[in-house]
Formats: sequence, C-alpha cells, structure tokens
Amino acid sequence: MGQTFLSALQLIDQNALRRFGVVLAACAGAPQAEEATGKQLFDRHCGECHAPGLGHPGTQRLGWNRGEQFAVLEQRNDLSAVYVETIVRRGFLEMPPFRPSEISPTELAAIGRYLARVPAP
Repeated sequence: MGQTFLSALQLIDQNALRRFGVVLAACAGAPQAEEATGKQLFDRHCGECHAPGLGHPGTQRLGWNRGEQFAVLEQRNDLSAVYVETIVRRGFLEMPPFRPSEISPTELAAIGRYLARVPAP
C-alpha cells in the first residue's frame, strides 16, 4: 500500500512539473508583441486631455494659446520626440509633470516617437 501511494505521488508530481514547464516555456518564449505602441500609449496616458474635440482641456488650451492648427497633438508635424519627453517630464502651464513611475521612460520614448512621427527602432 505504501509503495502504491509513493508511485501515485511521483506520477502526480511529474505531471505537475511537466505542466509547469510548459507554462514557463510558453511565457519565456512569448514575443514582446504585447508591448504597447506609441498610439496605444498616447491614448492611455495622454488622450483624456489631448484627444481631438471639445472636452479635452489640453487640446482646448493649446487651441486658445497657440491657435487651432496647434491644438491637436496627433495632427501636428512640428513636434520632436525630445520636446514631447521634456514637456511630459517637466510639465507646462496647466499640464502637470509626469513621473517615471506614472509613464515609464520606455513608454514616454514611444509616445515621443509617435507624436514626432519617428518609426520605432
């Protein structure tokens, strides 16, 4: 009886280890395609204030201060990635600064490239 129990226990442990190994292998081999794009990150972190249309305070403020042609960030072609990153980290007028714990350096670089229309590396 004791031998049968040990055999069953070993079989269970081997099956559990095999399943665990499959899960680990799947996770380790998963491509980083899940990484968000600049557009997705912009929508997540910036869109609430800077999307087109009424009700977006960043867009409205830029329209009032700089003119409608500068209001919608996604439609501009005069932004550099460095400028975007600087404004996001330091803030500007009513826009507060965002810490690396809020928008990671990698995410911010992707947003900067997106708005500057620079292809991802």
